[in-house]
Amino acid sequence: MFTSSKTVLKLFSTTALISAYGILKSTKDVNKLVDTASKEINSGKKKIIFIQSEISVVIAMLKSWVKGDYKGIPWMTLVLCTGALVYFVNPLDAVPDIVPAVGLLDDATVIGFVLASIKQDIQNFKLRNSTLTEQENQQNQQTASA
Repeated sequence: MFTSSKTVLKLFSTTALISAYGILKSTKDVNKLVDTASKEINSGKKKIIFIQSEISVVIAMLKSWVKGDYKGIPWMTLVLCTGALVYFVNPLDAVPDIVPAVGLLDDATVIGFVLASIKQDIQNFKLRNSTLTEQENQQNQQTASA
């Protein structure tokens, strides 16, 4: 029951990415996907700890885009992020998640591919968020001392 990375990525590109285009047309659908992925991560069912924080960044990027807080995300990055979450939440992908030990390897492959593809966009998003947090902290300090 071994599935190669090439096969997994082909399935990702022919199913999840096509779904992603449709989902991105509706903020309601994006929010629903983000909520489902967040629940999957927080439930502990999918134990992909080594990329859990990065999936959280992908979710945060999509949430910021939907809210209109962050428009600096390239369209292809949005498609890849959405497609990765579609693949992640689908229990019946290349290797069904219920298969012990290997059921999550295909999810990790897809997410790893997407993270490597959008590495710079993730760094830009993290930098933007840390800058905003720093500015908010400075404003709070100024307000508190006034």
